Amino acid sequence: MGFRFFVFNGSNILLMNMSQTSLRRPAFFRVFGLFLLLCVGTATSIAADALHDEHLKEDRAHADRLTAYLGEKFPGGISSISLDAGRIHLQGNMPANPAAELAEVPMWEDVTALKSPVTLLPIHTDAAGRFAVDVDRVTADGRDRLLSAWAVVRKVADGYEPLSALHYIDSEKPRADLPAAKPRSIKGMGGCPFDHPDMEALGISSVTLNIVLNDIIVSQPGRGVTPYTYAGRQWYVRDGVVARLDRDMKIAAEHQWMVSAIILLRPARNNPAGSWTREAAHPDAQPPAPYAMPNFTSRAGAEAYAAAMNFLAERYSRPDGQFGRIHDWIMHNEISAGFYWTNAGDKTLVTYLEMYQKSMRTIYLLARQYDPHAKPLISLDHCWTVKSDPRAYTDRDLLEKLLEFSRVEGDFEWGIAFHPYAQDLFNPRTWEDHDATFSFNTKFITFKNLEVLDAWARQPMACYHGQPREIQLSEQGLNSRDYSEKALTEQAAGLAYAWKKIEPLKTITAFQYHNWCDAREEGGLRLGIRKFGNESGDPLGKKPAWDVFKAMGTEDWKKASAFAKLIVGIKDWNEVHYSGKIE
Repeated sequence: MGFRFFVFNGSNILLMNMSQTSLRRPAFFRVFGLFLLLCVGTATSIAADALHDEHLKEDRAHADRLTAYLGEKFPGGISSISLDAGRIHLQGNMPANPAAELAEVPMWEDVTALKSPVTLLPIHTDAAGRFAVDVDRVTADGRDRLLSAWAVVRKVADGYEPLSALHYIDSEKPRADLPAAKPRSIKGMGGCPFDHPDMEALGISSVTLNIVLNDIIVSQPGRGVTPYTYAGRQWYVRDGVVARLDRDMKIAAEHQWMVSAIILLRPARNNPAGSWTREAAHPDAQPPAPYAMPNFTSRAGAEAYAAAMNFLAERYSRPDGQFGRIHDWIMHNEISAGFYWTNAGDKTLVTYLEMYQKSMRTIYLLARQYDPHAKPLISLDHCWTVKSDPRAYTDRDLLEKLLEFSRVEGDFEWGIAFHPYAQDLFNPRTWEDHDATFSFNTKFITFKNLEVLDAWARQPMACYHGQPREIQLSEQGLNSRDYSEKALTEQAAGLAYAWKKIEPLKTITAFQYHNWCDAREEGGLRLGIRKFGNESGDPLGKKPAWDVFKAMGTEDWKKASAFAKLIVGIKDWNEVHYSGKIE
């Protein structure tokens, strides 16, 4: 595609430039020009393919090193790192080894190919091999060590070899002891304007809120921006965008809604060098993906991304609640389909997940300065053990790799933002999903077999400090194929079924329905509980699903959902619950 585009545009330019000199033999010059462009285009294509192959080779080599690192039995280890009053306190153990040193490894460095650590500190062990080291949080040049990991290393011929795994800061003393979020119910919504009457009428207790970082922060001064300094560098936040965000956040606070922010980052594309987007977005992100992974390949990239995240965490975790509060952070979107929703080029699973968990740790470390309960959530679609595309990953593989990084580099409190759409997104009869089985090897996790996700989160290997990982169902909906009575009734029945499947699962703390109203840009889907906003004759008309949603968790439920039992094929809602063993 790129080659054809190049030839088309190039030939037009060349023929225009040659028009005055080709009067005598225009056919010859046109043929010659096209031949020349074909050669140049072919050479460009070959060069691009060679560069792509080189990136693939580097990624595979990195993946091999990471796999070996994650499975290594190191002689030393760092047991804990805490931050208090501007000082970082590290404790660890290392058998007597005069060559051992303590290395700082910022997120933009690769511990498996460490050449020259930014900080090296001596290690003095006691008779039992234990050591303790204190270091300032902020360096002389303003660099924030909050986003650094530490490892025991030794000098070798071509750099530094790790004698321990990396370890990030485990605990911080927050600015204030904010209370944990306690939504009144699990019923939530996505896509509805916060000031719409439906939000109160439906009894909403939690919301999702998309935040596109590129809209908030820029690198250059100008009208309508306010300076913001992070790690010694000055950025600028857009006043109008922040004011609109403040407005929504204040409405959420007034209604005591739990807010889960979905963090999105558009790729650099044509943004100029030095711009915030050019620095913060991963340089390997490929079109046509609308969103990118953050850039952890350089200090400038990691700190640009952290600047935006710190601004949000600091502003929306104030003790006085002036601007409202973000409770949880859903990091990017559906990374199982990362080739599209969170692109970083062609990456193996382990290298992709390494970058992603750095993004999760970034907000965890930044937000916990202000809110002791803030946590990141991994965003997953419904493809548990199957790939939606050859470039995709599976949910289970991503979760298991995230657990592995957590075990090796220090666990942290993260949760799961899951999207249990029906196996066929167009079919609201999700109870018929034949590939959603009650096994850890199921192909899909949909509303039909949510018990599998609940059981996975309860496994000892998956728990955080003995507690199951929190699950938020942050995006999912049931479709009405059209606006016929049959289609609308089946959608409403699917929603009733979904609610009864969710209700007994205590790991699920939020069910944020998607979408409030049908959207033309969703590929023909009609997931809303209201019709299209521009539907002829009935704009934003209520569907039967609206009444079912309103009744969920209320005394009106029994009456509002009675019709659905016949459609689902049951006599009692208890029949939809699975209580068998999940193998």
